[in-house]
Amino acid sequence: MKRGAATTSQALERLPAPVLITDEAGAIVYANRAAARLHHATRERLLGAPVDGVLAPLGELRARASGEGARGELARRGGDGATRTLGYALASWCEGGREFTAVLHQPADGGEEIRAQRDRLLQLAAVGEVLPSVLHELRNPLAAVTTTVELLVEEAPAELQQDLHAVLGELRRIGLGLQGIGGLNQRVHCHAHEAIDLAVEEACHVLTPSARAVGVELRAEVEVMPLLPLNRAVVKGVVFNLVRNAIDACRPGDGALVTARVDGGSFELAVHDTGRGMAPEVLARCRELFFTSKPNGSGIGLAICHEVVERARGSLTITSEPGLGTTVLVRIPLAAPGDAPCRESTT
Repeated sequence: MKRGAATTSQALERLPAPVLITDEAGAIVYANRAAARLHHATRERLLGAPVDGVLAPLGELRARASGEGARGELARRGGDGATRTLGYALASWCEGGREFTAVLHQPADGGEEIRAQRDRLLQLAAVGEVLPSVLHELRNPLAAVTTTVELLVEEAPAELQQDLHAVLGELRRIGLGLQGIGGLNQRVHCHAHEAIDLAVEEACHVLTPSARAVGVELRAEVEVMPLLPLNRAVVKGVVFNLVRNAIDACRPGDGALVTARVDGGSFELAVHDTGRGMAPEVLARCRELFFTSKPNGSGIGLAICHEVVERARGSLTITSEPGLGTTVLVRIPLAAPGDAPCRESTT
C-alpha cells in the first residue's frame, strides 16, 4: 500500500463519523470501524456489498444531496431494526481511471437536538440580558395597580366587588408568575424570618382559578409554622413552577395536592398530582435544563427549582408512574450553609 493511501486509511479509522467508499457501480470498497458499528455489521460483510443495501442507491444519494459539500438526509432502517434519519456528505474523485465516492454519514437526530439546544440557549441568554430590567419595569406599576384595586374593593358597592375581586385575582396571578420567572435567581435562605406558610397558601390560592379552568382540583394542606429564615419570594417561585407543572400534567377530573410543614430542622414542601405521570425515560431526564415533554414547554422551571434547592443544600426528589401521577418532594434545611444564625424579623 502506498504511504499516502495508508495515511488516509489511518485518518479515516480515527474519525468518529461513519465513512463508506464506493466504486462507480455503487459497491462498497471501504468501511471504517464507525460505519461497521452504526450498521451492526462486520467490515468483511460490508465490503463488496451494494451501497443501496446499506444506505440508498448511489444515484439517489447524489440526487438528494445539495448545497456546499453535497449534503443530504435520508431515512433508513438499520441492522437493529430501528428507523433513523441519517445526514450525509459526498465527496467523489477519480483514481486509476476509476471513480470513487466517499459517503460520510451519521444519525441526524443527535445533531438536530444539539442545534435546538444551542438555539434555545442563545435565546435564553438574550432574554437574560434584559429580563431584570423588564421585571423591574413590570413589578412597580403592577404593585401600584394591585394596591389601588385592593383599596377599591374595600370601598366599592357590593355589585362591583365581585368584578374587582376577579381583577385582583388576575393581578396577583401575574405577580406570582413574575416571581416564578425572576425570583429563583436569589438565595432561598435569608437573614429575616418570614411567614412561609402564608406564602405557600397565597401561591396556591392564586393558582386555584387556573386549575379550576382546566377541570383540576387544587388543594393545599399547609401546617401553621413559625417564621422561617427563608425568602418567601423564592419559595413562592418554587411553588408556582411545581404547581404549574402539576396542573399541566393533569386531565380534567384529576387533582393536585400541595402540603408544607416543618419537619425537624427542615422545611418540607410536597406537590402531588393524579395526572398522566412520567415514563421512566422522561423521569430520568426531567430535571435537565431545556428537557421537556410538553409541546410548548421551556424545560427551564423544574431545572432551576432543582438548582435553587441544591444550592441551599436541600433535596428535590421526584416519584412518578405513568397513569397514576407524580409527587415532587422538596426539603430545605432551615440552617443556611456556612451562615451565622439568622435574626428574626420584626415585620
